[in-house]
Amino acid sequence: MMRLISRLLAFLFFIVLVPKSLSAYDFKEGGLCYNFNDDGKSVTMTYENLIMFAFDAPAPTEKGYIGNIIIPENVKHNGKTYKVTAIDRGTFSCNVELIRVVIPNSVKTIGKETFMNCPKLKEVILPPDLTEISDYMFAESSLQTIKIPESVKTIGSYAFTSSSLKSITIPSSVKMIGNSAFSGCRWMNEAAMSNNVESIGEAAFSICTSLKAINLPPALKEIGAKAFYECGSIKEITIPSSVSNIGAGAFSNCHGLTSMIVQEGNKQYDSRNGCNAIIETASSTLIAGCDATVIPPSVTAIGDEAFVGCNGFTSIEIPTSVKTIGSQAFFYCKNIKNLKIPESVTTIEERAFCGCDSLETVEISNSVQSIGYGVFLHDDLIKTVIIGSGVKSIGGWAFKGLDAVTSITSNIQDVTSVKMGKDVFDEIDMKSCTLYVPRGTAQTYKDTPQWNAFKNIIEQ
Repeated sequence: MMRLISRLLAFLFFIVLVPKSLSAYDFKEGGLCYNFNDDGKSVTMTYENLIMFAFDAPAPTEKGYIGNIIIPENVKHNGKTYKVTAIDRGTFSCNVELIRVVIPNSVKTIGKETFMNCPKLKEVILPPDLTEISDYMFAESSLQTIKIPESVKTIGSYAFTSSSLKSITIPSSVKMIGNSAFSGCRWMNEAAMSNNVESIGEAAFSICTSLKAINLPPALKEIGAKAFYECGSIKEITIPSSVSNIGAGAFSNCHGLTSMIVQEGNKQYDSRNGCNAIIETASSTLIAGCDATVIPPSVTAIGDEAFVGCNGFTSIEIPTSVKTIGSQAFFYCKNIKNLKIPESVTTIEERAFCGCDSLETVEISNSVQSIGYGVFLHDDLIKTVIIGSGVKSIGGWAFKGLDAVTSITSNIQDVTSVKMGKDVFDEIDMKSCTLYVPRGTAQTYKDTPQWNAFKNIIEQ
């Protein structure tokens, strides 16, 4: 549904800001439609009908848009010859009959969404002087292979997202891979990048579940957030010394990873002590880990989404140097059974341990001051929780849905001073779960909203 809404918004943007493209085409020759360019010497091939979605797309009425198409380099109209230099935005989008397209050497630009959602498309021959694979150009198409010309410098956002690509070779001319460019290409098992790629956008290869290996080029400077999210078949990652920026969750939920190495000489990141993790050097924040990670004692923070989907360990040893556990740091680490937060930690951010389905015991140290939103949301097997005395705020839904919990021990002396989010203990069985509190504080707990929902409050 969200994808459908996004596409509709994209077309509405197209309709509002590109009125010329929506007017009737200037002429038709050989079953293909064209608009005159401003120079009076060339034309842009355009669509026959504006089609919004493939599921209600009418069959093309002209044979020029069905099956195998060879776009001419020149077209004659009223006795004058025009060079075809461009293909309009969305020209073949949602065409349910398109199989193969050959684009002439004269074409320099191809608009956004040109081949988006073409369910029978098998091959497109691109022109040798093309400089950009535009946004959404082949999104959700059945295209399995394509040769990107050496002239292309940029692969746009969502260019191949959710297509049927099985492999891709990115030529040496390409320096930037756009956001979500290959996201959701579940059948793609090989992505060969040239040495000149400098930027990999957000979610560029996310959910490429068949991708077995990735070679990060020596010129690479930036890896966007969630760039390789849920690439579960990748086993090894080596970060080049050139990389200066890695976004949150760049390798999260890569549950097959067993080796993470930062090359020597990198000024921003390191893998100190052979820890099999990526650490931001200046802040000593561990930003990405895997099942084989051993957190070094010099690390001061576990970064956002650092261990998402790491299912290979049943326990995690957090050293006493760590002060902050980031948002979703251990999200969906479903095999962790026991958790002890060390005395150094002051902040546990939102959903840090959400989805840890095997977690049975939780001990939050006295040093912790802030427990974020949904930290233990729906960790259904937790039986006992100990909350330290230093807690000053607990986010909404922090302990929501702990179906198996039988006891919660709170060491907070002045519970009235604790800032409580919405429905902190929602869906806990308040009759069967006992709340243990410090001596002399039971009445205060019974008088304090949310805590007073517990039916059995016992002083220790």
